[in-house]
Amino acid sequence: MRAPCLFLLLCVFTACQQEPVKWGDAIIGAGNPPPLDLKAQTIPDSSCPSSVRVASSGKFTYSAWWKVRADSSAALMVARSTDGIIWDRPVVADSTDHSRRGCERPAPAIGADTSTGYVHLAYFLEPAAGAGVFFAHSMDSASTFHAPVPIVFGKNPSRVSVASRRNRVAVAYEDPNSDEPMIGVAFSKTMGHLFEARMQATSSDGRARQPAVRVSNDSVYLWWSEYSANPAVSATRRGFKGGAWR
Repeated sequence: MRAPCLFLLLCVFTACQQEPVKWGDAIIGAGNPPPLDLKAQTIPDSSCPSSVRVASSGKFTYSAWWKVRADSSAALMVARSTDGIIWDRPVVADSTDHSRRGCERPAPAIGADTSTGYVHLAYFLEPAAGAGVFFAHSMDSASTFHAPVPIVFGKNPSRVSVASRRNRVAVAYEDPNSDEPMIGVAFSKTMGHLFEARMQATSSDGRARQPAVRVSNDSVYLWWSEYSANPAVSATRRGFKGGAWR
């Protein structure tokens, strides 16, 4: 009886594991246009205005942005508004950055779930413990934020996207460790308290950047920009695929 038991044990930890999403075929150069990051008409702080990103849920609009300190490190700030013009007092979502990038850093991503009222953040950060992509969320309408959760460690600055639906949260990111640009996605079924799975979502043969992810019930949709390997060619092609979240 030992052999079947050993097989089952190996099956749990190796090849018998199912990937979290069964993707459909990638569509390159066609398909629906990707969703755009929303920007505020006014911002609650003048630091790094190009980094401001916005999401809405119910009666509230939320904004996230980088506020640069005197030493060129930055704090991740979040504010709430009922009209997108007048903002409540900002709160600090993450203050652990130790970089010297000033405003030369990827903008954070923010999502607000209309089904739960939670606010989710994803962002590239360089704290003392090591650079990478991190996630933080608020369960009280952006009054306070839980401690950040690491998604993936890596030194290359990465653009990110975050989306959620009820208990499911997806974070798409430019792989901060890859020599060739590619997109990874992390998945949580626990409202972002724990990310149970991560997977490479674009081909190793491509040059995928600028991810945008959306979640709808049990489906995940991913968009990206496919860049030419020739630096003299500036044109890009749109990439898209959808999948069923197991």
